[in-house]
Amino acid sequence: MKKSLQLTCLLLYASTGLYAATPNDHFNRAVSFHAVYQDVIKGTVKDETGATLPGVTITIKGAQGGTQTNTSGQYSITAKTGDVLVFSFIGYLRKEVTVGTQSTIDITLTPDSKNLETVVVTALGIKRSTKALTYNVQTLNTNAVNDVKDPSFVNSLTGKVAGLTLTHSSAPGGSTKAVLRGNKSITGNNNALYVVDGVPLPSLSSSALSDGFQLSDSGDGISNLNPDDIEEISVLSGASAAALYGGAASNGVILITTKKGKAGKTSINFNSSVTFDKPFILPEVQNSYGASAPEAFDGWGSKANNGGSYNPKDFFNTGKTFTNALSISGGTEKNQTYFSAAATNADGIIPNNKLDRYNFSFRNTTSFFNDKLTLDANVDYTYQNMLNMPGQGTYYNPLVGVYLFPGASADFNQYKNYETFDPIRNINVQNWAYSVNDLSVQNPYWVANRNLFANQRNRILGSVTAKYNFTSYLNLQGRIKMDRTTDFGTNKIYASTIATLSGSSPNGFYREINDLNSQTYADLLLNFNKTLGQFTLNTTLGTSILNNKQRTTNIGGPLDIYKIPNFFSLYNINPSTLQVNNPPFGFDPRPEYREQNQAAFITATLGYHNYLFLDVTGRNDWNSSLPKSFFYPSVGLSAVLSEMFKLPEAISFAKLRLSYAQVGNAIPPQYAYAAAPATFPVSGAGITLSSGKQLESQLKPEKTKSFEIGADLKFFKNKLNLTATYYTTNTTNQFFRLPAAPSTGYSYVDFNAGKVKNQGLETSLSSNVNLGEVIWTPAVNFSFNRNKVVELLHKTDPTTGLPVNFTSLKLGGNTFIEEGGAYGDIKLNDYNRNADGSIVLDKDGLPTFSNNLITVGNVNPKYQLSFNNGFNYKNFKLSFLVDGRFGGQVVSNTEMKLDQYGMSQRTADSRSNGTQKFNNADNSQAYYNRISSQLSPSYVYSATNIRLRELSLGYTIPGKAFNNKIQNIQLSVIGRNLWMIYNKAPFDPEVITLTGNAFQGFENFSSPSLRSFGFSLKVTL
Repeated sequence: MKKSLQLTCLLLYASTGLYAATPNDHFNRAVSFHAVYQDVIKGTVKDETGATLPGVTITIKGAQGGTQTNTSGQYSITAKTGDVLVFSFIGYLRKEVTVGTQSTIDITLTPDSKNLETVVVTALGIKRSTKALTYNVQTLNTNAVNDVKDPSFVNSLTGKVAGLTLTHSSAPGGSTKAVLRGNKSITGNNNALYVVDGVPLPSLSSSALSDGFQLSDSGDGISNLNPDDIEEISVLSGASAAALYGGAASNGVILITTKKGKAGKTSINFNSSVTFDKPFILPEVQNSYGASAPEAFDGWGSKANNGGSYNPKDFFNTGKTFTNALSISGGTEKNQTYFSAAATNADGIIPNNKLDRYNFSFRNTTSFFNDKLTLDANVDYTYQNMLNMPGQGTYYNPLVGVYLFPGASADFNQYKNYETFDPIRNINVQNWAYSVNDLSVQNPYWVANRNLFANQRNRILGSVTAKYNFTSYLNLQGRIKMDRTTDFGTNKIYASTIATLSGSSPNGFYREINDLNSQTYADLLLNFNKTLGQFTLNTTLGTSILNNKQRTTNIGGPLDIYKIPNFFSLYNINPSTLQVNNPPFGFDPRPEYREQNQAAFITATLGYHNYLFLDVTGRNDWNSSLPKSFFYPSVGLSAVLSEMFKLPEAISFAKLRLSYAQVGNAIPPQYAYAAAPATFPVSGAGITLSSGKQLESQLKPEKTKSFEIGADLKFFKNKLNLTATYYTTNTTNQFFRLPAAPSTGYSYVDFNAGKVKNQGLETSLSSNVNLGEVIWTPAVNFSFNRNKVVELLHKTDPTTGLPVNFTSLKLGGNTFIEEGGAYGDIKLNDYNRNADGSIVLDKDGLPTFSNNLITVGNVNPKYQLSFNNGFNYKNFKLSFLVDGRFGGQVVSNTEMKLDQYGMSQRTADSRSNGTQKFNNADNSQAYYNRISSQLSPSYVYSATNIRLRELSLGYTIPGKAFNNKIQNIQLSVIGRNLWMIYNKAPFDPEVITLTGNAFQGFENFSSPSLRSFGFSLKVTL
């Protein structure tokens, strides 16, 4: 009782003291009173550059649970005054902050040089820590494509990504074929998918070559992008990394993240460069022997007294490429803006070959409602003019006349004046003394100036992204992007062009090509990222829709013989000879193509103790070109061994990863059409007859099953980094089309069949070596791929019931796929040989050919190796790249024709040195005419080559030299293809015919690749 009374008195005293306190005491005690209550702390976590960091873990020291920053680097957590917030993120130093009276705490994390780990952009634009990835992702920054620029920036990736094989047109701004981990599709697409800011990009590639005809290459879609707008490139080589893109991702993905405005002081960057181009490799032609007759176009005549002075390299100009780019970035914490403008102007090495491209970009990012809502809007516009972009082939190609010209007996300079006035016709006509029917050879300068292929491209891309943060761990993002490209091309073939190429009209030929490519993409993503005790869960649930529309209109024909010559207008064509969507020179005759793809997908990564991660994805596609929906799953596991176990001190970091995925490859556009109307459908299991307008009802998408296992290792306090990945893929459900029986009313019967297997290894080794005042950053990439065609077509014809079996298929040129062989095998007729391998000769002592095709090689390299180096010394920077492709073969039609016409140096040496032994005293012409009568093993060459691909030497002038009114100026000397260290082929094996599957490894009077040297200037204000 006494104790209760004392307690009551104590409480009354405390109450009295409270009410008797001064106003200041009331305030102080109120603060103390409220401090025992919890409050919500919010903020944003960034790195030292101002970039936000998603996935940062925030915990309260000594307490359970926590949270993570969202994709915008924002977080919220319930805490009270005095609590210590711990911010931790892979690759950054941990930071602790004590909660005071503030409700907003913004944090800047400092990189941990001892345990540096990066954040990369993955599928759908989702940022992930490399520690949690279960598959291989290779990243490059903007310097990779901007230090030594190429008009098609994708070419600058050569040698910098393990497992990436690039072959390209030699034309400035031309198309590039990018293959990751080998060719997988027999009749479909094998190019990697390009994705810009999370949205797939259409190809737009229009290069073509068919039966020797040459058409202009207007470039692909990715070549239109301004490289100065690129922030980062992530290469998702395997199916597991790309599975969220479904039916378009079987060939891997090249992800491009573009720049946006940054808060703070306005930053202005100006980049300018000029390069001068010369032919890299030219064929060796002879100028010792003249023509066999005064007007003969060959080199089989007698030896000239002093030889000729003609050299094919004199035809080529010094190419010049100018690039200028300006960008402005700035803003506040709530609003950031980025603007850029760029111009690329190039004159090619072939006369009258030009490229002019202009890029404009505007992007604005704004935050609303206390940063809960973020709007990101972007508009890009590209205007491009191309004239006479060189390809290869024997028609419309000036190089045929250049290489075969009999320079020992004729003056090539007289044909620089490529036209003369015809008083009878009252027009200028071609100045050319020769007629070569089999190759349609013309005056090279006439071809360059009077066989004109022009293309004008207008492209506009617009996108809007909205993201709303419900909480620190839950947000909803929606985006829409529209991409519209119009190409207007013209072919102007002037009067007196050889009849084969002018539609047999003496007045000329004219064609207009209008292409429209339109793509609309939209998606909606619900993102959940939360720490649950010892677990972390990162989940994205989404849906997307993609609409593609392609429309091509080709109208043209020979100019009316009764109308005005060289007046290039559709009204100057006789209606009876007007060709509408039925062009003869390899254009796609389909007038319009539409496709829609709808998808739903989910990805989830579960982490345990931040060292064990399980990654699962699933995507279901509904494609308008296919009758059913298809599901594409993937699963992966990664374990950070260096955090699970105590490893030797030399091992700073060790991670093992493995993954499995299934992805598809959509039905090729040509399989969505057939040539004849249907009367009734006939189908069998997996086989359907196609009609003129009815799509095949049983076809399935190609399916690629992929497995990969790899390791990421760091040694000696992260001074040495090693990444290795082994993979295997099997691609089934290949597309085949065969003629149908006429009685069915259908034109074709389509099949799903076949299996192609790829397996290989990708390794990257890099380091950062401090040599006193010199910092050396070497990097080595190595990869090999083994391809096998396991099975082709073994089905039953549903109309006849007879078996349909194909064990070999010709892709184009002399490249084949054959069961048991590899994709891209080269098959030719060999010589007849004796038992000892010697060639069987006929009665005249000339080689004889067998009727049997034999495999003489494969167009694909066996392995690739590159060595990239960077040296920094004070304000100097030196970088160079040496890379090589080892193995593989190529075939040259050019060399065959040089032999046939007696213009190769070999034919001259044979006659001068008597190296050919025949029954007759002088039979060199008979010998070379025999071996050049068809492509033979004599014209197969090793594709192995090693080169100094890039070189850059720069000096940076610091801002203090300009009283800090300028941040810095960088001056550089740059070069590309400066030295071919090793090459046995008479041309550059990397130059391609097409970006498709046909004619790979086949060279036919191709424009030579370029050796470039120049200067660059970069100014930062």
